[in-house]
Amino acid sequence: MHYQAALTDVCYRYDGSFAGFLCCVFESYHCREIPGAITPPDQGQLGMFESRDIQTESVVARRVANGLHRLGAAVEEIVTSGFLADTPGKELILLRFLRLGFEKGPSVARMLGDADVAAAFALARTVRNEAGKYLEFLRFEQREGMLGAVVHPHHAVLPLLRGHFCGRLPDENFMIYDATHGMALMQKDGQVQYLRMQRYAPAPEALDEDEKAWRALWKRFFEAVTIEERRNERCQRTHAPKRYWQDMCEMAP
Repeated sequence: MHYQAALTDVCYRYDGSFAGFLCCVFESYHCREIPGAITPPDQGQLGMFESRDIQTESVVARRVANGLHRLGAAVEEIVTSGFLADTPGKELILLRFLRLGFEKGPSVARMLGDADVAAAFALARTVRNEAGKYLEFLRFEQREGMLGAVVHPHHAVLPLLRGHFCGRLPDENFMIYDATHGMALMQKDGQVQYLRMQRYAPAPEALDEDEKAWRALWKRFFEAVTIEERRNERCQRTHAPKRYWQDMCEMAP
């Protein structure tokens, strides 16, 4: 994989999956080129580029995934976390980073002075930071014998929440619904799966009576520990940005 690649005006169109992206990486090496763009199905055709459809093939994806794994955990984490970003152009950023990684080896994760590495690192960091916020601000509710939570993230952070909540709640049935991307992470009877859901809007009356009592208790506690004379809403928004408030019961009217 140590050969020169030409910059081209070709746009790779793929199915939006991570396996499909890995096939785009393979295509780049196979054709000895760096595409001008890589677009998923929900992004319109870029008129300035010649379009090429990249088929997702499991054998090809595994071959590239094995190469990625050999680059080490730091590089693999940048690519897998960065791919969860809801940022236009993320695929080309990660492809350029991976090409450099296959050339330089695991040390590429430390080459932050390189523009391609810095861009990929920033992409992954943005996703990780948002996931970290939801580890703090996610609020479960008890509904019909199951824990449920609704979140509205900018990025597809559910895979980064899975390990934490499945580890903390191994014996609980729960669902975390990402309303932005229409996806849910569900653990039921010890089995974990992702579900695509067009809409999930639980009615307030569906709350269990115990849950209503706990919500009221938590809200009273939140109000009780608030010192009015020291209230600083600007500082509060710094530590708990306002966009998370819609999913936090203590911030509800």
